[in-house]
Amino acid sequence: MTHRFNDSLSLRNAFRYYDYHLNRNNTNISGNVNEVARTMQFGHAALSRDENGWFNQTELTQKLTIAGTKHEILYGVEVGQQSKDSMSSSGPTSGPTSIFNPVLPTIVASAVTVNNRTFGTYDTLAGYVQDTIAFSDQWKALLGVRYDSFKQQSRVVTTSTANLSRTDNAFSPRAGLVWQPSETQSYYLSWSRSFQPSGETLPLATTNADIAPENTRNTEVGAKYDFLDGRVSTTVSVFRLERDNIKASDPITRVIIPVGKQRTDGVELTLSADLKQGWKVLTGYAYLDAKVTDSIAVDGSTNVAGINPPVANNVPIKGKRATLTAMHSANLWLTKDVGNGFTLGGGANAVGSRFANPGNTVSLPGYFTADAMAVYKAAKYSVQLNINNIFNTGYIVSGHGSSPNLSLPGAPRNVALTLRYSM
Repeated sequence: MTHRFNDSLSLRNAFRYYDYHLNRNNTNISGNVNEVARTMQFGHAALSRDENGWFNQTELTQKLTIAGTKHEILYGVEVGQQSKDSMSSSGPTSGPTSIFNPVLPTIVASAVTVNNRTFGTYDTLAGYVQDTIAFSDQWKALLGVRYDSFKQQSRVVTTSTANLSRTDNAFSPRAGLVWQPSETQSYYLSWSRSFQPSGETLPLATTNADIAPENTRNTEVGAKYDFLDGRVSTTVSVFRLERDNIKASDPITRVIIPVGKQRTDGVELTLSADLKQGWKVLTGYAYLDAKVTDSIAVDGSTNVAGINPPVANNVPIKGKRATLTAMHSANLWLTKDVGNGFTLGGGANAVGSRFANPGNTVSLPGYFTADAMAVYKAAKYSVQLNINNIFNTGYIVSGHGSSPNLSLPGAPRNVALTLRYSM
């Protein structure tokens, strides 16, 4: 809902409510892999969660001129509450079985035991203000700050009952400066800081209730250039992203891993072009050098080959590359308007190798995929055909990040047909 009082003052309010139930059952590699015998063991886990919550955001925008400079000030308040009732269970380990010709286990319901049940409430209260300042047509600035109060309360029922609570209060400032010497070029510098409470993504538990929130700082410089009367646009950005108090949940032991500090130095390049004779091009490249710069943690997920039961190597993760982050990635998409409402297109994605676990002992290989598209557009409807992964490339798209054995395969060749109609 938006209400405009006059040309310089407007009010916006947004309210959202959600309610859903999650029932997840999975059988994964339990972590016990014998590389010589090429066998593995399975472990069963289940999670049931009922969750509901509401959020309300109110923003007031004010435009005014102060001492010859134009200001657009945004005042905002955000409140919300979430309730979560979750229950996690696990079954006995089964195996060993062949990695390449596995025999799936039979899960007996009576053998599945409840690990814990958590009743949690999460209260959010935030206020923020942001000022976009135009000193002239060439110089603009942005200044803003947000204050968050995030309260968590949990009653965890295991063999005993624990009542946990935590409230995190933090300021998140941001600032930016833009210089536009001409209509075809602009340069910017920005800095921001944010935080993520311990229980926002991981349930509040005895293993993380005393862990400070994760802090993120980002410093970025960049430029944008337009060519050929605006038909070609290029951007370049160089940034450093620093994260403190990083934590993750080990999928096998459920223990919170104190990853520590991580630094990512990156470069991103993009080019978009609307060329003659119906041709359009969109391409990009990213370089990410992500490393754990400081941590006392060790990776115990690495197993000594050929020993059954396996023995943990306990590899220190300080100085290792961040998991699931490719150093090089690129994409290209090309379309051609062939007339009479028809458009043809195709493109490719390339992703470099990534490490599956914090100890960097297991690598997910890089991959290359190609896609194609055909579209017909009429006045009120359009039909689009997409063929994804044309060459049916087998690849690993991602993983868990804490375990070397939980990898997610990419989708094989697939076809999608979409019909859109507008009234």
